[in-house]
Amino acid sequence: MKRVPVIAATIAAVYCFLSVSAQTPGDSSAVFDSAGYNASKYFEDSVLVYNYISLSKNSISANPDSSLVWADLAITIASETNNLQLMADAVKQKKIVEESNAARIKKQNDSFKQQDKTRYKNSALLVTVTILLFIACIYLSVLFIRKNNAVKELESNRLKMEHTNEELLQSQKQIAEQNAERELNEKQNPNHEEDIAKVNSIKDRLIPMIAHDIRSPLASLQHMLTLTRENILSPEEFQKLSLSLEADIYNLRGMLDNMLLWTREQMIEIKINKTMFDLSEAMQNVILMHRNSLITKNITIHNYLQPGLLVFSDKEIIMAVLRNILSNAVKFTDQNKNIYIHQIYLNNKIYISVKDEGKGINPETLEKIKNSEHITTKGTANEKGTGIGIMFTKDLLKKIGETFDITSPPGSGTSVTFSINMITEEQQHS
Repeated sequence: MKRVPVIAATIAAVYCFLSVSAQTPGDSSAVFDSAGYNASKYFEDSVLVYNYISLSKNSISANPDSSLVWADLAITIASETNNLQLMADAVKQKKIVEESNAARIKKQNDSFKQQDKTRYKNSALLVTVTILLFIACIYLSVLFIRKNNAVKELESNRLKMEHTNEELLQSQKQIAEQNAERELNEKQNPNHEEDIAKVNSIKDRLIPMIAHDIRSPLASLQHMLTLTRENILSPEEFQKLSLSLEADIYNLRGMLDNMLLWTREQMIEIKINKTMFDLSEAMQNVILMHRNSLITKNITIHNYLQPGLLVFSDKEIIMAVLRNILSNAVKFTDQNKNIYIHQIYLNNKIYISVKDEGKGINPETLEKIKNSEHITTKGTANEKGTGIGIMFTKDLLKKIGETFDITSPPGSGTSVTFSINMITEEQQHS
């Protein structure tokens, strides 16, 4: 920047010389104006070049890229002035900037290499430490698992002992409750002992009967399997025997179902679980269960229940009721006869009626049935039963708050009617 006054003085001298040398006043004025303009522009460009060089020097450390841009601008303006000194100063500054950048880049590269070496050493150390920690974790995990298993075993033994103690206490409590309940029943129900004797009497008669009835179909099944295995039976004989045996097994199944429900009723209180279901579909399923007996005796069932007949009751109990009522109807109906199933709506109840064309029930037996006395009678094809079907049906319907009625005019068959709750609009939309 010290050269700027010298250059300015030189330009002023040239300007004076041109003014004196002019031949005319007009020429002298023109030359003077042109020289003044050129001198002013030269001075401005020179100041601008040195300003750019100064900016390049000041930013060489903080912003090398900007420093290089300032140096390039100084070179560009210096080239326009044709001043070799300005050009040399600008080029020198650019060289200084480039050397500084090169030194900076080299320093960065050296720093990066040193960082890579340090990072590699750290990585190796980290891997080693990780492996050691992994081994230590495995060892500690094994110790923890062994300890945890030992603790679990101790806890399990403790819980078993507590559970055993609870069972003993519960048993003692149940025994005490049963004794208290028995004493209370004896006080409230003078006929309690008589009821127990009645149940025991039924049980004593049922067990030999069931044993005999189970043995007979099983013996028939075993005999048929033996004949089949030895190829003694023809396909037609096998078909005939299998239908008969299937009917026997179905009757046996119904008898066992009744026995299981009856036993449950005697031992524990049957839980009532009322739901909405299709009664006509349930009846159709029960009819299909009796298919073989119906085919064998050529009995026609006229089912007039409305399709999609929704009711609200305990489905398991109603299925047992339908099975027992229809089983008795088939059992006491002669061959080539009919069974009719109707429905009647009355006071928010549906009354289901099952009427057969059998010979009916004599008044003495009918009276025993209405008094829930245990009786057993063979069917028109010598079908056997336990004698608890109708009696059990009455008890089940009573438990769910429904009615049961049986009528049998002499020679006019038997009609069994029971009630069941209709489905309300609120239940239907819930």
